[in-house]
Amino acid sequence: MTAVENYHGSDGDLASHRTSGYADLVVGAAVALVALMSGVEILMALGLGLFAYSLYWFIDTTGKEVAIGAVVSMIATAQWIVGPYLAYYHDAVTYKYRMYVDEETYSLYIVPSLFLLVFAIRFFAPKISIFQIRNYIVNTSLLSSRNIYYIFAIGAITQLSVSSLPFSLRFFIFLFSQFAFIGAIYMMVLGMRFRWVCLITAFLLQGMNSLDYSLFHIFLLWSALIASYICAELRLNFTTKLAVLVLSVLLVAQLQAAKSEYRLRIIQDPGSAGIFSLMDAMVENSLFQNSAFSSTSTDYGQLNARLNQGWIISAAMNYVPSVREFENGETIVRAFQESLLPRFLFEKRDIKVSDGFERYTGLKVSSDTSFGISVVGEAWVNFGYYGIIFMGFFGTFYGLILKTIVIIARRFPTVIFWIPLIFLQATKAETESAIVLNHIVKSGALVAMFYVFAYKVLKWRI
Repeated sequence: MTAVENYHGSDGDLASHRTSGYADLVVGAAVALVALMSGVEILMALGLGLFAYSLYWFIDTTGKEVAIGAVVSMIATAQWIVGPYLAYYHDAVTYKYRMYVDEETYSLYIVPSLFLLVFAIRFFAPKISIFQIRNYIVNTSLLSSRNIYYIFAIGAITQLSVSSLPFSLRFFIFLFSQFAFIGAIYMMVLGMRFRWVCLITAFLLQGMNSLDYSLFHIFLLWSALIASYICAELRLNFTTKLAVLVLSVLLVAQLQAAKSEYRLRIIQDPGSAGIFSLMDAMVENSLFQNSAFSSTSTDYGQLNARLNQGWIISAAMNYVPSVREFENGETIVRAFQESLLPRFLFEKRDIKVSDGFERYTGLKVSSDTSFGISVVGEAWVNFGYYGIIFMGFFGTFYGLILKTIVIIARRFPTVIFWIPLIFLQATKAETESAIVLNHIVKSGALVAMFYVFAYKVLKWRI
């Protein structure tokens, strides 16, 4: 019995370029105009319009397409524009989480950078229809339900063992642990019997790891990456998707408000880690208590601390080149070398997330905290304002990777389902080029080797 034997549909192309209307442009322009009329400076207003454009793009394509480009654009504009806007215009700052350069200096660099990034992704990335890929797979592939459950089981089992393995193996085991979500994607698209049980199990296992370490970003990223498949299964309309997104944002904000206290609790008593302790911390730090919405900048700053990645970029702009000289492309070249060349050809270094933060901002970070300066921050420390052009190339790079995957999918259609794993780190707005490229290359290589092993050794059709 195959996983898709009961589904019938017409063939469709795997991918095509954009053919939809221009409602996203209208929404973006309207938000920019409203921001201008409310007293926001023109560049920041245009940035807010770009966020609205990306947000509409995400909501509209979720449930229809493999919306990786929309996820990248929405997260980047939220963290590099909306967070700084709240800091500049609503005093949402606290401790070191403040803007280190004036609004004009920041916006003059970041807004054009984001425009080139977003529109390069939009132009070069193919449109991958979930329904067309389902039809194509149904009519061209003979998939075994058993093999798909095996993929899910690999992820579920390794999810339980990640923390107990040697550090040197942890990255690849982490990638294997994410197979649970990939298996769930197969099941969602192909309408398999236990798809909802497996999807919930994948989130529960990831949630358990998040609770143990108070690190929720992977859980949240998968929520965004897999949302399109869930909405496709439920056939949600635009209004319902918007309502779900609003509720999700409130939940994330509540989680952010409670995270500091929860982290303190598990540091003081590791045995207290768990859902009940987190819920207790969320109740004590409820957003719906009057104290949470007091007029002090600290309260708003704590809520904006995670959203606003602009403070790190601004710190780098303040430090480079006034204190440290531009790197002139050195970190970018090194990132490609470390990602693409084997160790016997090039001496690699151990990559630590906070290395670039301390080197290019002059700020110190505690050993249990990590900050990255992001790709756009790295573009600044290498090229200054010429980093704007680099961000256009970086967006093009993302689009070309997606195009390459679509080409491969003509031979192995289900490789489309693995895109979220390959782009998992690329969707994060705070990661630097070395980490992004390292993840894309290693996860892509792992997927390729898994396909070869499955087809040649196990004789699986996946």
